[in-house]
Amino acid sequence: MSKVIFNHKIINKKDCKISLENRAFLYGDGLFESVKIINGKAFNLEAHLNRLFAGALLMNLKIVASKNDFRNDIERLIIKNKITKGGSLKILLFRDEGGKYLPENNQTSCLIISKFSDKILFTLNKKGVELGLYKTQLKPINKLSNYKTMSALQSVMCSLDANQKGKDDCLMFNTENHIIESANSNIFYVKNNNIYTPKLSDGPVDGTMRNCILRLKNLNYNIIEVKVKTEDILKADEVFLTNALQGVKWVSQIEAQQFDSQKVSQLLVEKINQLV
Repeated sequence: MSKVIFNHKIINKKDCKISLENRAFLYGDGLFESVKIINGKAFNLEAHLNRLFAGALLMNLKIVASKNDFRNDIERLIIKNKITKGGSLKILLFRDEGGKYLPENNQTSCLIISKFSDKILFTLNKKGVELGLYKTQLKPINKLSNYKTMSALQSVMCSLDANQKGKDDCLMFNTENHIIESANSNIFYVKNNNIYTPKLSDGPVDGTMRNCILRLKNLNYNIIEVKVKTEDILKADEVFLTNALQGVKWVSQIEAQQFDSQKVSQLLVEKINQLV
């Protein structure tokens, strides 16, 4: 029977009861992290925990447990659920019930769930991702923009728009009309020997895989953070998306513009797998 960890205790998944007064359910008052499991180990876990704790500090969410407690919980859950190869984790941190928009307290609860996967290492997608442009709802630039909050309506609406257009995903814009990310991934593009990605000050999620790529050595490419305009990305030699679970995904189309190159995308997949 599958297990979860709720407030640092292992319990049966079916026995996990969440109150109807839960603030994550009522107000989206919390944060989450999605973590890939490779060979029974949480990949790039420190980056996820650092972002989770930084976001909690910003939202005044009080975490009693230490990062080491989270590491131990995750290791115990992976072992208990017998995930020896591939899988994923979701860490959900939310403010305890009480109050309306103004919370009665800032104490938190934490739920960690896991899933099996047949995929172990990162692999490049065979079919290129087809992207649309989503401008109906612009993402505001603020202190929370770089974190994965449970208030993910922006990404939900973007995904619905992509589905309606027959696209795999859509690129989202901020209130300054700059491209910042897709519904579930950071965006990069290649021009000549440079790799470009939106600046964090423009409001994309501070992605753990994005940061992993920024730290890679011996790429023979310059990685530059910029404000991304639509016309710039449409003139790119190559475009790819990144996220924690799928790694790197090469893009074959944005609106009507086609892209054929997968060279840098494949190189990055190989480099990331070397970190495992």
